[in-house]
Amino acid sequence: MRFDLRDLELFVAVADTGSIAKAAEASHTVPSAVSKRLSDLEASFSISLLVRGARGVELTPAGHAFLLRARRMLHQAGQLEGELRADASGLRGHVRVFANISSIVEFLPADIAGFLQAHPEVQVHLEEHVSSAIAQAVADNVADLGIISDIPAVEGLQLFPYRSDELILLTAANHPLGQRSEVALRETLGFPLVGLHANSSLHHLLAKAAAESGLPLTFRIQVTSFDAVCAMVAAGLGIGIVPRAVTTAYTASLNLRAVKLSDHWARRQLFLCVRQQEPLHPAAQMLLEYLQHGPTGV
Repeated sequence: MRFDLRDLELFVAVADTGSIAKAAEASHTVPSAVSKRLSDLEASFSISLLVRGARGVELTPAGHAFLLRARRMLHQAGQLEGELRADASGLRGHVRVFANISSIVEFLPADIAGFLQAHPEVQVHLEEHVSSAIAQAVADNVADLGIISDIPAVEGLQLFPYRSDELILLTAANHPLGQRSEVALRETLGFPLVGLHANSSLHHLLAKAAAESGLPLTFRIQVTSFDAVCAMVAAGLGIGIVPRAVTTAYTASLNLRAVKLSDHWARRQLFLCVRQQEPLHPAAQMLLEYLQHGPTGV
């Protein structure tokens, strides 16, 4: 299969005008060249995309499907060209960041907002993943920067301390564990739990800790955000384990209790990770330094 963007441009022009001759005129080429390119395009797929007639051309069902994808590819190619030209001129950059949900909720909103205020020409693409997937994505150059809570088993990465957070037990005010000053995970596993979705870093951490304690981890309900966990706990659906920082806005308003967890894993160090042997492009390097040091490091 061999075709290029010019083939797609000509196909879209023919589809838009309904005529090879009109498409050729608009594309500043001769009709025979347009017709030949379209025939070669059809031959490469072994399918008819156009029905040629005396009054022009019509798209076959395959042609309509191809048109949608051709438009999308041309749009993406245009975006790529614009980004590359902007990057080459030093006008802006694009940074791909993969992070766990705790850092996304607790720290990154303020940090990225501050960075973008200082560097409005930079675009930051942020995705949530578990730590193992983040480390692999950075190693594979799918992400420029990663924020993880576990030391990765992936080679070729360099780690920098980012922030630390603390996980706590969240209960309703009248829950028996809510009267405690400190509790261990194994003491919570006999109660209904409210937790995050199974693909979150926190879920993986709790599942591992429960397995090490020899007790099952059973959720009454799983949600997609920490504020939803707080709401479900307030409604009496169970207890939850969340970062302490995310409970601040809810403990008083929803009459919840934040109880310290005695388990060592409840106090976590978050790390920035980058590829070890490959220098970052300027925008990613600026973001890395900002996340390490704040505004004074930029």
